Amino acid sequence: MSLVESTSANGLFKLAVRETWCKGCRICVELCPTKTLVMVESPDRWEGSVVKVENIEACNGCGICEAECPDFAISVFVEGKGKPAKGESA
Repeated sequence: MSLVESTSANGLFKLAVRETWCKGCRICVELCPTKTLVMVESPDRWEGSVVKVENIEACNGCGICEAECPDFAISVFVEGKGKPAKGESA
């Protein structure tokens, strides 16, 4: 597992998930207002699951997942901002 990037079709939002950093706590999944993220089974990890971007098109770039991840496993990039969003509204 490594860095997995997902970019919206319009190029406005990009989510980068560092799978090796994710401990499967589900905080990001529970807090995502658009249900962009899901947990998937990962039997090769002791945690048993890892976060995955299921629907990048639903992402609104709010950055809640990035801001609340205790392991810094998620980065949110909003086109034109040049750096990860830190809980900013799109």
